[in-house]
Amino acid sequence: MDENLLSSETELEQKLETNIKEGLTTEQVESKKAKYGLNELPQGKVTPWYLIFLKTLVEPILLVLMGAAVVSIVAPIISNGGHIQASEFIDAAVILSIVLIDAILETVQTIKARKSMDALKSLSKPRAVVIRNDMQQEIDASELVPGDIVVLEAGKYIPAELRIVESSDLTIDEANLTGESLPVEKTHLPLKETTTILAEMKNIAFMSTFITSGRAIGVVIKTGQETEIGKIAKSINESEEESTPLEKKLNSFTYWISGLSFILAILIFTTLFFSGDQKAWANYLMVAITLAIGVIPECLAAVVSITLSISTKKMVKQHVIIKKLQAVETLGNVNFICTDKTGTLTQNKMTVKKMIMDNKIITSTEYAQEKNDNHMDLFLKALVLCNDSVTEGTERIGDPTELALVDYAEIIGYDEQDSRDIWKRIDEMPFDSERKMMTTVNEINKVNTTFTKGAIDQLLQRCTKIMVDNVLRDITDEDKKLLLEMSDELSKDALRVLAFAYHLNYDSLEDKDDLEHDLVFLGAVGMIDPVRETAVNAVQLAHDAGIEVVMITGDHAVTALAIAKDLDLAHSEYEVMSSETLNSLDDKQLLRVIEQIKVFARVNPEHKVRIVDALKQKGNITSMTGDGVNDAPSLSKADIGVAMGITGTDVAKQASDIILTDDNFETIIKGVNEGRNVYQKIKRAIAFVIGVNLANVLSIFILSTINSVSPLEATNILWMNLIVESIIALAMGMGSNDSTLMKIKPVKGKNSLFKGLGYTLFKIILFTTLASIGAYCFGMMFVNQNELNRILGENHGYTNWYQALRNKDISVANKIEIGDYGRTAMFIVITCAPCLYANFIKLSNWKVQKKLNIVTNKPLWIASMLAIALNLISICIPGLNEKILNLNNLSSYNSTNWYLIPGALAISMIPVLCMLTLDGIVFTVYHYKPDPWRRNRILAQELVELDIQKEKQKRKTKKK
Repeated sequence: MDENLLSSETELEQKLETNIKEGLTTEQVESKKAKYGLNELPQGKVTPWYLIFLKTLVEPILLVLMGAAVVSIVAPIISNGGHIQASEFIDAAVILSIVLIDAILETVQTIKARKSMDALKSLSKPRAVVIRNDMQQEIDASELVPGDIVVLEAGKYIPAELRIVESSDLTIDEANLTGESLPVEKTHLPLKETTTILAEMKNIAFMSTFITSGRAIGVVIKTGQETEIGKIAKSINESEEESTPLEKKLNSFTYWISGLSFILAILIFTTLFFSGDQKAWANYLMVAITLAIGVIPECLAAVVSITLSISTKKMVKQHVIIKKLQAVETLGNVNFICTDKTGTLTQNKMTVKKMIMDNKIITSTEYAQEKNDNHMDLFLKALVLCNDSVTEGTERIGDPTELALVDYAEIIGYDEQDSRDIWKRIDEMPFDSERKMMTTVNEINKVNTTFTKGAIDQLLQRCTKIMVDNVLRDITDEDKKLLLEMSDELSKDALRVLAFAYHLNYDSLEDKDDLEHDLVFLGAVGMIDPVRETAVNAVQLAHDAGIEVVMITGDHAVTALAIAKDLDLAHSEYEVMSSETLNSLDDKQLLRVIEQIKVFARVNPEHKVRIVDALKQKGNITSMTGDGVNDAPSLSKADIGVAMGITGTDVAKQASDIILTDDNFETIIKGVNEGRNVYQKIKRAIAFVIGVNLANVLSIFILSTINSVSPLEATNILWMNLIVESIIALAMGMGSNDSTLMKIKPVKGKNSLFKGLGYTLFKIILFTTLASIGAYCFGMMFVNQNELNRILGENHGYTNWYQALRNKDISVANKIEIGDYGRTAMFIVITCAPCLYANFIKLSNWKVQKKLNIVTNKPLWIASMLAIALNLISICIPGLNEKILNLNNLSSYNSTNWYLIPGALAISMIPVLCMLTLDGIVFTVYHYKPDPWRRNRILAQELVELDIQKEKQKRKTKKK
């Protein structure tokens, strides 16, 4: 048996084991609570902190790093014939420390985001007024059970699924559930036939919807996850979470770099083995594995987490809560934002914009400045007295339309509560959907005066007189025709028109139904939920950034298009698609037109999912905003779901990736800006780390092939990777944001993490490799005959260091000692040169404008100076320089070789000078000497932009 079909209170009482007059007893409540549980929405599984921590440890890039740590222990054991010293564990300890730091950072950030969500939920703990044990009492809504009798009034949320048993002028805002923007009238009468369409269940009050007017009593029929909102919450909890684009790219990058390191290890070992002494294979294996580890960016995981953490902290101050770190980057790559209208693009507050007064249309601002005569006095009384809404501070109770009337009257000086205290209501005829009017009778100066408001076409049928320019006269057919034409004009601009009238003959009326006859027409208002001023600018910023904004709303197409025009989203009906048209298209047809539609009107929840899915199929990174339960499936489906923090339901927040605490569309664009900068910083760090690592490996490979011995030791590479690169790469994520990134159009479809890095990687690898090889050769210039005699003895027979290094009879230990000068110079260059050019690494945004946009990263400059200082200190500390890093000790310098360190530092300057020179040439040619094809393209683009600006100016002029 369906509860909405039950025709009598007795049947309801029997079905739900309750008493509608007295309510449940305490014993019944306890029994049902044990059976049905608490009246709470199902929550997603809360992952314990230790599982979050362990999950981060099994991410591919961290697994590779842990493998590298193990290899750094195993390789020395093999090299030393099974013997190992405590110092050999240093490399592994450093790598594992980075792994732990990264895992801890990600765990802490996830827990912080969860706590922020819990704080949002705790702001609105619902309460309910119930009848139990024949007594009215207020309880926590979670304590409700089926059969409870709930007392409802305007301004309250529905605490559970209720069958209404008594009602008076009850209207409920069901936008959170159905997407319908206007309140729905409800009744206590049973339905004639069952229905599965929620909007047609007129005697059911759904959980988490809002009462806009009237009073009622309802009996609880469903609680918790059995309610409509609970079913949606449950389905969202059960859906699998998809990886973000950044996670997918990083995972792909990890596999790629792992494969590369494996290939390099084999290649380098093979080269050294066949070009050197085969008996020193263990040493060659150590070198090969060390260089392979050197390719892997040990600091990258920490760089990504710290950069994302810094950005999420910034975004909290900008009213954005990030539930998942990688969601920041995804937001930066978005090229389609699907947004709802009410509250996000508009103010979610009906406002009087225009008036029909004295048989002409004027703005509400102009009317407010007119002299307050008898006509205005009567009109303002009609606004506040024929009205049931109440405003008290921030408390606003009533229908949005009536609240708009009260707000406008208050601007001119009429407070609704003071007015109602002075001019008492003595009778009324509530609004009725058939009459489309509402009438009240108020005592004004001891005269009972009626005020009527309603649809202008219905009201004019009841009017016999009209007040024009403060003069009362008979209304003519021409007047009515003119008024209806003006009403149609306002309706075309998506304004909701409401007309007002009055008369003074209440005492002479014999029948109450005659209240709405022989009326005097006063005027009409045109209302709309206006766009947010910030939203207009935000939409423009989105378009400049190459992001398409699509408005999805439950409102009619005319209203939606009017708002879209104000926002510069759409300008013709061809860019608007209604739900009827959407339903008529199959998936292939929708895919062909989906990117041309800017407004979807009268949509249902399933339509939103279909729209998002179609955009994703076209290769777009799609964001979806929403606040209602009906938005949850599409929020979950989108690449990045954005929920409203103020008006959003818990279900919507749970399904989203990001929460806006100010419900403002402009905040999304701020998030996009932050996301783009995060992605740019991460890519810059990757370009730096990978470029430097590959340059080191390439230079070592070339010199090892030539000399049959590695020019650097494992400790040199690990010092570079774990100390210098970590400091520099981490500081890259701490700099200021680059505003020019919002002028670059996002790349549609899937693109590699390395897209756009080719030029940057080429510069780093080329100039660093040449400088490193040059530094080694410069250092080896100081290896004279005296040095060779000291190391090899007097009768070695070699005329230069090169002959000695190529000879297989010389031990590896002696070859390493011979290379101390070259190793020292090369170590200085590979550790200091990157510190200098790291500050000048720019990616693709240099193409945006002719003027160079220099963004100074103070933390990066400080980190660079710190890293250089550490490098110089390392070559001066006894024990560290000679024993661990295998560099020259200070006692080896004399009057003939004192300039080795200054000379190496001078060579470190060469890469940055070469890069800046090459950048200057490329920049100048690109902007000032373009090739004919690109020059024509630039001219065509400038002409198109000029036409667009002229069209916008024309629309603005027409609008004024």
